[in-house]
Amino acid sequence: MKDIEPAIRATSQARALCLSLQRAFLGPRALAALRAGRTDALRPEELRVGLGLAWAAGDAALIRSTLRRLAPEAVAADPVLAALRDAAGPD
Repeated sequence: MKDIEPAIRATSQARALCLSLQRAFLGPRALAALRAGRTDALRPEELRVGLGLAWAAGDAALIRSTLRRLAPEAVAADPVLAALRDAAGPD
């Protein structure tokens, strides 16, 4: 089992790097779209990145207003969106 540990560690590090790059390149555009109320301009992964950055910035109002623009069924069906809805709390 020890022979596979370096491969697992490298895979984990590569995934972390990919996520960081995704936030760096998608994040600013996604966050700007959320602030402009243009959730329809975002793909699902961009929406999640933008909402994650809003959460990191402590902008619960932006998260709530964004989630209100989405169909309640879509929010309930997506574990990330549902978790952010619950964490952001009521208005």
